[in-house]
Parts: sequence; structure tokens; C-alpha cells
Amino acid sequence: MPNRNSDETDVRYGHILQVLTDWVDTTVMVAVMGRGTAKSTVVQARRSARCVLDMPGAAFAFVANSYNNLADNIMPAVQKGWQLMGIVEGVHYVKGERPPEAWRRKCSVIVDDYRHVYSFWNGSVIFMGSLDNPSLLAGKSVVHLFYDEAKFAKDIKVNRAMPILRGDAISFGRSHLFLGMTITTDMPDVGEGEYDWFFRYANEMDTHRIELICQAAAARNDVAIASEKVKAKPHPSPRSLAHLERELKYWDEALRKLRKGQTFFVNASSFANIEILTIDYIRRLMNGTLEPHEFNKSVLGMKPGVRRDMRFYVLFGEKHKFVGTLSKEEAFTCEELTCLDRDQPLDGGMDFGNMLSFVVGQQRGGEYRVLKDFYELPPRWFRELADQFLAFFSAHRQKTLNLYYDRAGNNYQRQNEDYASKIKEAIEKDAGGRRTGWLVNLMSRGQSNLRQEAEYDFMQVLMGDDRRGLPRLYIDSKNCRELVSSMELARAEIKYRGSAKVVHKIKKSEKLEVKKLPMLSTNMSDAFKYLVMRREWMVAARTSNTQGVAIPTSAVDDFMLVR
Repeated sequence: MPNRNSDETDVRYGHILQVLTDWVDTTVMVAVMGRGTAKSTVVQARRSARCVLDMPGAAFAFVANSYNNLADNIMPAVQKGWQLMGIVEGVHYVKGERPPEAWRRKCSVIVDDYRHVYSFWNGSVIFMGSLDNPSLLAGKSVVHLFYDEAKFAKDIKVNRAMPILRGDAISFGRSHLFLGMTITTDMPDVGEGEYDWFFRYANEMDTHRIELICQAAAARNDVAIASEKVKAKPHPSPRSLAHLERELKYWDEALRKLRKGQTFFVNASSFANIEILTIDYIRRLMNGTLEPHEFNKSVLGMKPGVRRDMRFYVLFGEKHKFVGTLSKEEAFTCEELTCLDRDQPLDGGMDFGNMLSFVVGQQRGGEYRVLKDFYELPPRWFRELADQFLAFFSAHRQKTLNLYYDRAGNNYQRQNEDYASKIKEAIEKDAGGRRTGWLVNLMSRGQSNLRQEAEYDFMQVLMGDDRRGLPRLYIDSKNCRELVSSMELARAEIKYRGSAKVVHKIKKSEKLEVKKLPMLSTNMSDAFKYLVMRREWMVAARTSNTQGVAIPTSAVDDFMLVR
């Protein structure tokens, strides 16, 4: 509601994200925001209104995963936002019908079918498009794209829609919103079938430029306030108003140049709008409406992991993590690792999956520390992975690596074409065929399959409090970022073998796009499995546990079979 302050200037409430997005207003804007932050009513509505005002006669498009979602949920909220700005249906725009001829003559594109179109008084049009019906956008040319609830939009379908963003640079190229995008959503959960394609824009943000934009917008805001105060006087000074008007034009031009071609990515929680939502609303969601996993994602805007009770590595937690560098950042060479004994051999665990996954650890007394992980994605292969390892551990003095790996690494051993021999040779000899000084001991020759139920039970013992005969486990969270993510995101499911229930690791994540495998797939956790599920530790785990978790004898026996 409007109020009056002591200077008789209108004051209207807007939550901090409204102010921030209005001020920054870059060419590309991505807002990942919690529930109740008015993503459609505030961000999408205000950005689309600015596009219409700044580029009269231009064509734009609102896109969603489905047309029903767009028409029934998104656009009504956007229209409410327009209404709050004074843009009224039937006066300033019409939807789904042919507009007056005076409006049509101002439009820069030819529109034959208005059933899925918003038409504005200044000739601008907004096409409604959906990714499940590509024909709605076929042949269109627009100068700005709006995506709402973007987490439901598949990456491949989004990429197919992008070519319509081309427009007319001669007519509209001066606007900082030309060829831009406005993307809003709440936090996606990739593990639940949602999509995070818009996170690629986070790396495009120039934070220093955003700071400059905010400073310039604050300066312009001060001038605008001063202008309103002068206008509110009984006899405003024309000279003062003209001076302030020149200042406003100066800052508007400066902001246009600062914003043009820039990207702004913001991730905010529902607390940004707490004055309107109230703490009681948040408390209700936390105490019963939403379970903790959903609350963290949808309200706090936290990237979701997997609920602890659904994890395969259910006991893995903060007590198993450490940071093994003095800088508390990722190491570039092994010399920076504080918990490495460079005069002792290294252990390695390797998985030959959709990506090559390699983890390196070392035991010191009663502690076992996983120190570093490496990976390679197709088409890069053993040579590149070995080069990573050799470069990082070049200063390691005891150049012995005991390598544990997937049973599949032994396939075609007789023909000397097995993967285990290939990675051994790649580490022992450089790209030029010269000896590196490393000796690789292949520790998994002749091993049988490691069943998933045996892995689950073993990890319960290794990560539990009663580990007699086993070392205490620690994983470097900075240098094994992919491993930690893989273990925290690995999901468990119950399957039946006859009438017996067994716990399995869900492996669907290994079919994701290649670029998503390092952080999201279970491949790296499998490399860790081979590293720690060695014969002597499995035997110790079978007899050490007192918590009722027993490693089946058959699992150990199977592992120790020589085939």
C-alpha cells in the first residue's frame, strides 16, 4: 500500500529481490528463488514490461515445459504483475485475439494467428510457446526469451528453442535487453528428474561489473528521489528539474552500456520476502508441510543432495571429511597435501565406466585417508588420466602404486588388451615411451564380482563407530570433490533375490550427459569401492562388527576366489 513519508514522497514496498533485479537488469538474468518470492509476478512481469517499453514493436516469447503450465499458471501470475504496474488488459494489451489495426501497424513482425499471442498498444507482441509443442515457436524471430519454472525444461528441448532468439539488430539493437533472456525457477533436483541447464550461466557473470551496475543504479535512484521531491513542491524550480533530468539521462545511458551483454545469476531463499510471507509461513513449511529435503531445496534454495534415509552410503557424513591443504583450497601438486607421506606407497581405486574414475589414498597408522581423485571423459582416455596422476604426484618419492579396480579391467588379459594393463603401462611409461619411475601393482587380478549388498554392508562397518580391524576413514573434501558428491548423491533401493531383501545402488546417474557425470554419477563411488573393499579388510569387517551388520561370508568367499 502507498504511504507518505515526511517529505511527501510516495513509498511502495518491494522486497529486496525486486529492487536488486530492477537495478541490475542485465541482458541475461537467471533467478533461482525459493517459494513465495513472486518469481512470475515480480521478476518475469517487470522484465517483460521493460522489454515492451524499451523495444516498441518488437516480438518476444514466453516459454515453459508445457502449454498448459504456461497458460494456467505462469501467465496469469505475470498478468497480475503487469496490473500492479498499471498495465491493464483491454487497455494496454489484449490476449488471444486480433488487436486494433493501429496496434498491428506498429508491429515489426507479421502475425497471422493471434490465438497464442499477447498484443500491446505500442505494437509489441509476446508469443506463448511450449517445449512440448515446438510448432508454436516454429519460424518465429524474437528479441528476448522468458523461461519460467525452468527446472522442468529438458536441456535438449531448450537448446532447440534457442535459435528463435535472433531479432532485428538495426531496430532494437540499442536496448540492453536485446537478444537477452529472463530465466526463473526454484532449485532443481536432478536426481528427481528435474533439470539444471540454466546453471551454465552462473559462470558467465562478471561480479565486478555487477557491483558497478549496482553502484550506478544507486546513484540514479538518488537523482530520481531528488527529482520526485522537487516535483512535490508547490512551485518546483524548472531549472532544478532540467538539471535533474539531464542527470537521469546521463545515468540511464551509463547503465545501458554497463548492462548490455552482461549476465546476472542470483540464488535466493524465501527469506528474501519474509516481511510479506511472515515467519509463521516458513515455520509451517518447516514443521510439517515439507519434509527437510524438500524444505532445504524449495525454501532455502539449497542445492539438494539425497535424503539421508535414501542414501546408499547412509553413514557417510561430515566426520569422514577433512581438508588436507594449508590453504584450505584444492591442491595443485602432492607437495601441498598435509596428510601425505611421500616416502610410502600409494593405493589407487579405479572404475572403468562411462568415465574413467580414479581415487588415490594412503594408510597411516589407524587412519586411512583418500587424498585425491582424478577423472577423464570421452574421448580422452588412459593416457590423459595417467598424465594427470603423474603431474600431481611428480614429487612423490616412493613411486609405488597398488591399484585396485573393477573386475572388468581384467577382461582380455590373455590377449594383453585388458584395461588394467593399459593404465599400468600409461603410468609406468610417459607419452614418449620413457620410464617414469613408477611401479604399478595390479591388486585385483582374478577377483570375482563385488555384489552391491556386500558393498552396502561393508560400508556400514567401515563408516560406523565399531571398526575393529579396520582403519578410521577420512576423505579430503577439497581434493576429492567429485568423490564426495558421488557418495552423497548415490541412492539406495531394495530389491528381492527370491524372498530375501537386498540393498542395491541405483545406477541411473551413469546414463546422464557426459559433462554431468563427474559430480552426479555413481562412477566415482565405485572407484572408491574398489579401493577399500580389499580382501583383508573384508575379512576383518566380517568379524569386527557388533552393531548387527554382518558381511555375508559368501561375499567374502566370492571375492577371494581366483578365476
